[in-house]
Amino acid sequence: MQETTVTSKPLEMGCIENRNVITTDGRMIGTLTGAWIDTSTWTITSLVVELEKDVVEDLRVKKPLLRTAKVSVPTSAVLNVGDVVQLNTDITNLSTMLAQPS
Repeated sequence: MQETTVTSKPLEMGCIENRNVITTDGRMIGTLTGAWIDTSTWTITSLVVELEKDVVEDLRVKKPLLRTAKVSVPTSAVLNVGDVVQLNTDITNLSTMLAQPS
């Protein structure tokens, strides 16, 4: 029997951009477009999500005049990153989380 080994590789940001972001209640809130990095610790602090039009009002986010609304979702709200980015909260709690000052 041949033994296989799995080596873990870091995910490059370009590899995970444009993934759908969903909440625990199954709502697709938008698309991952980037991340904020704390350069003093080299850790990702939040993910930048471009919101779907129908979610902007539910999250009580102010929509820019000529651009798509974007929010920074803290990494503490991320459950899993795979084919999609799965959050560990529903849309109501996410709205509350985003309303709190950073």
